[in-house]
Amino acid sequence: MGTLFSALGIGRSGLLAAQVQLDVAGNNIANVNTPGFSRQRVELEELFPISTPNGTIGRGVGIATIQRLRDDFLDTAYVRQVAGLGNTEVQAQYYNLIEDAYLEPGENGFGTRLELFFDALADFSNNVESLPVREAFLAEAESAASELNQLIARFDQLRTNANEEVRNLVPEINSLAERIYEVNLQIRDIEGSGRTASALRDQRGLLLDQLGKLINVSYQEDDSGQVQVQIGSEILVDATGFREITAFRNSALDPERQDLVELRWVDTNGLVEVTNGEVFGALTIRDTVIPEQDARIDEIARALIYELNKIQSQGRGTEALEGTISSTNGVTAATDPLVSAGLPFTVSAGSFDVVVYDASGTPTATTINITAATTLNDLATALNGVANFSASVSGTTLSLGADAGFTYSFGNDTSGVLPALGINSLFNGTDARSITLNPDIADNPGRVTSSYSTDLLNTGDNTAALDMANLRTALVLETGTATIGDFYQSTVALLGIDARSNEDLLLTENEFIQDLETRRQETSGVNLDEEVASLLLFQRAYEASARVMTVADSMLATLLSIAQ
Repeated sequence: MGTLFSALGIGRSGLLAAQVQLDVAGNNIANVNTPGFSRQRVELEELFPISTPNGTIGRGVGIATIQRLRDDFLDTAYVRQVAGLGNTEVQAQYYNLIEDAYLEPGENGFGTRLELFFDALADFSNNVESLPVREAFLAEAESAASELNQLIARFDQLRTNANEEVRNLVPEINSLAERIYEVNLQIRDIEGSGRTASALRDQRGLLLDQLGKLINVSYQEDDSGQVQVQIGSEILVDATGFREITAFRNSALDPERQDLVELRWVDTNGLVEVTNGEVFGALTIRDTVIPEQDARIDEIARALIYELNKIQSQGRGTEALEGTISSTNGVTAATDPLVSAGLPFTVSAGSFDVVVYDASGTPTATTINITAATTLNDLATALNGVANFSASVSGTTLSLGADAGFTYSFGNDTSGVLPALGINSLFNGTDARSITLNPDIADNPGRVTSSYSTDLLNTGDNTAALDMANLRTALVLETGTATIGDFYQSTVALLGIDARSNEDLLLTENEFIQDLETRRQETSGVNLDEEVASLLLFQRAYEASARVMTVADSMLATLLSIAQ
């Protein structure tokens, strides 16, 4: 049967239970703002009672366990979902930077420069004999080319930044993997001895959340309490250790860039299967979004170069050419047919005229035929057959010009060989990165083509200049459905649409993550109101248990006094 000492024991058990509950609640309150902290709860159990003839008598309360409140399903879902947030966040940052790179709308954007260029071209077509007008046109041509160069340079810098972001994320992934492995070992050792490792599990959960935002990972826990983390089908962390990833420089990713990296496993050199997370966002920007923008701006540059050079190369300005000029675009080999010699613009069977003027300005035109088999060497030979004219091949380029005392021009090019080789061009280069104003034209504004006439005295003829000016409304892009201006505006507009689409996706990803985090906090988060209410309950329990002990002590004192 029960004794006064057993009553003291029951009171003591209540005091101890209330004290532990107070400690746990206090710890919950203290860690209310600690990242990754999971609130804890004391699970109590009734001590095994004593059997008496009159029935069982309780022996008080015991502490079964201190439970860490966590929903593993929500944690797994969070790690899987947060990768999408990391991906869209990175892309959103870069979309803003890419939009800023266009400087639109604004007076320094290429759209404004293009309009000013066409305005100057229109002025030139209306007054081809004016040297200041020619100089103004060339100044705007140089500004347009420079803005294309700068726009591509800004794209290149953003691409470099994205590449460096990929490179910089790799040590962070490796560090998180190592720390997860180390915490795994600590959890195994502690829980293997029958204790709980709530704080370490919280620490590991936070590390998994951070890793999940960087790269697509999945994980599962084994019987020893350790987690196995995978990227795709490859193991990153398990009970035996962790694997390192390296940012491997691969020049084959882009022949024009030698610095681009890809993620590989250090131990096997195999590619890491990156499908989501901040790393994937940076790779998408670097390998897809920026190259697409780059390609569209290159199309604009190529259209300007080809369409204007096509006119410039087969006409003349207020003065004809003299001396020697060279082609600016090289062939793969001087013995290869020009139609397949790697030139940036198409060459087809056709012909062009070489017009040589004597000292009095009298023209003599000679037709040069281009066939499907004509090589650069063949072209030089044909040009050497023109009276008072000569040509030579130097490596993969062509030098040509009239004899001393003679000038020359070209005309009626149906083959496209002149702009393809870059002969008597307005713009040099083949894309937005390389486009420049021909320095020979820049130094000699009178050589800007304005006429197709072979009459040197007819300096007011503006037929060629009008063709140049008409490029403003010519449908030369999007398979003949868009002007250069239209194409540029659609490029900027499409970028805005893609950026908005990513922004909408970012909002959706944020909502998913916030919903998951809210649900996780409902389980593991600290509610201060609830904890304070529990403190009052534990206080009352402590006071009541103390009262039991006080009563039992008083009764024991009475009993002892009788014995005396």
